[in-house]
Amino acid sequence: MTKDDGSNINKKEVEQVEYEEPPLEAFLEEEEDPKDKEKRRKKKRFIYTSVAVLLSFGLLFQVFAVWFDLFNIDSLRLRQASEQLSEDEIVNQSQDAVVLIQNGASRGTGFVISADGYILTNDHVVDNRGGVAVHLPDGQSYMAERVTRDQDLDVALLKIEGEELPYLTLSTEKSEQEDVIYVIGNPLLQAQIANKGTMMEERDGYDVLRISNPIYPGHSGSPVINEGGEVVGVVYARTIPTFDNNSESVGLAVPMEAIFNRIEQLEQISK
Repeated sequence: MTKDDGSNINKKEVEQVEYEEPPLEAFLEEEEDPKDKEKRRKKKRFIYTSVAVLLSFGLLFQVFAVWFDLFNIDSLRLRQASEQLSEDEIVNQSQDAVVLIQNGASRGTGFVISADGYILTNDHVVDNRGGVAVHLPDGQSYMAERVTRDQDLDVALLKIEGEELPYLTLSTEKSEQEDVIYVIGNPLLQAQIANKGTMMEERDGYDVLRISNPIYPGHSGSPVINEGGEVVGVVYARTIPTFDNNSESVGLAVPMEAIFNRIEQLEQISK
């Protein structure tokens, strides 16, 4: 019998030491510290809250941008001037024939020129390929057909399927400097805004009417109406003053005489 002096280890004991399986707890994740768990939860909540706040600010910015367009100084001045003209006979007789035109993102003005639904406007108001929607002051809406266009004059003739519509009479008489005129349109996201001005001096080489009326985005396609209640031109733009002089912005309109010369259907339609 061999004496066990501690230097030798039983073979079975060696194998047990070398191949003993680890305890089950070694395969389990260490339980997360409650403080770390709370910090992680607060971090996620902060991220979600921040994203929500940023989205809210984006929406608010868009809303404020629209309201700014509606209530900026120019808009307020236009509305005040229009309200002062609310009792004017020519304005009252003409407003029902002035329409809002939408073509994709484009928004402008047009006016009915016949009881059966022919409408004049600017070509650039309806030059997108999508459908053209026409909204009348009485709340009726129509999809319009493009009848003809003249890109050089920037005018377009539309047609809606209406009956007994209020309309404006066209005039080819030449306007004189200082003649009183009215413009009715849909500027700066507003509708049925009227203002009063005068004809200005002509410039050689330009087949346009220069008018003192304030003109803004949305006025494109508005009628220029004389004191007889007849349309003498179609608004299409305004000048931009340069920094090197003190000139003011001037409204520009296509004279009806030029439009009659280029769009043959008008003579028959306006009879």
